[in-house]
Amino acid sequence: MEEPRKPKLTPNELFPLWGSSKNQFNPLQSHRIVVERQWQETIDPQKLLLGKVIGRGSFGVVHKGSYDGQTVAVKVLDFGDTKITEASMAFLKEDFIKEVNAWQTLDHPNITKMIGATMSMTKNCRQKNKKMKTESNFCIVCEYVKGGSLRSYLLKNRNKKLPFKTFIRFALDIAKGLSYLHSKKVIHRDVKPENMLIDKQHMTIKHTDFGESIFEPSELLYTTGERGTRGFMAPEVVSRKPYGRKCDVYSFGICLWEIYNCDIAYTYNLDNLTPDIYQEMRPSIPMDCPRSLAHLMERCWDKDPGKRPEMKEVVVQLEAIERYEGCQMTSEELQLGGCFGFGLFRLGRNVNRTPGTVRNSQR
Repeated sequence: MEEPRKPKLTPNELFPLWGSSKNQFNPLQSHRIVVERQWQETIDPQKLLLGKVIGRGSFGVVHKGSYDGQTVAVKVLDFGDTKITEASMAFLKEDFIKEVNAWQTLDHPNITKMIGATMSMTKNCRQKNKKMKTESNFCIVCEYVKGGSLRSYLLKNRNKKLPFKTFIRFALDIAKGLSYLHSKKVIHRDVKPENMLIDKQHMTIKHTDFGESIFEPSELLYTTGERGTRGFMAPEVVSRKPYGRKCDVYSFGICLWEIYNCDIAYTYNLDNLTPDIYQEMRPSIPMDCPRSLAHLMERCWDKDPGKRPEMKEVVVQLEAIERYEGCQMTSEELQLGGCFGFGLFRLGRNVNRTPGTVRNSQR
């Protein structure tokens, strides 16, 4: 005789410790209380003046502003017209605190310097434009990097490409910044040109936007839903498999291709691709690309995280490429040669490239 089906249990019945009784212990709520108790305001909102909007993201608006007389960039959490429930707000608050905790201790020439953060901005902050509404209390104040995003810079130079010296400097800046993050056990998880700023004065690249960043555990790997941006997202993240800092190495490989080509790797929507198809997607490397550089790209975006190099190794390899390729070029080539014209160590012939070609990642 077939056993009767068991009735579905409610969350409170499945997890009795999560009940609403005052005498019962709720581990999630307890964790958030601990996180909030550790929170400390690190700026005075009364000294903060918001200016024009200079950038937008999924859940944030970036303003140019001033803090205590210093020109700064202010990232304000913005939920648009979405109504945020109390439960959702608790999670957003926790994520905000995690971003601040990951960012505030970082100190490196290729990382945007965070000045401070507050969760009581709208009550005390001043605004240049009285018509501008800022509903969120959460904001992060960081150094203002004059020069715009790397994405904007690449699009402006799309037709003339980048000289070798500029390309290798940008690549090294990005690699050194990521190597530093990984040395501090921080995984960025959203490495892309949109999240890199150009210091116009020194022509250096600085990583920014640590909204997806996490601290890497000493032993275990993370398993989460998709984090970051498809196209730059590692296959193991898309497939929801365990992952670690090597997901940033994959993203760097795609960035390296985009800087080299001054182009966008994928010009079509990747959101509907299955994980099996996505893991085979790679942009097509131009045949006139130096072999050493092409090999580095392919190592970085290998579908097996274990075969990808550490970022500190990438820095060493890029410095070797810089020495070799640089000494092979004349001063005229350094001034005029674009991404398709530097170095003598070629694959042998030029071909027309199609961004976002389906190809095997193994040569």
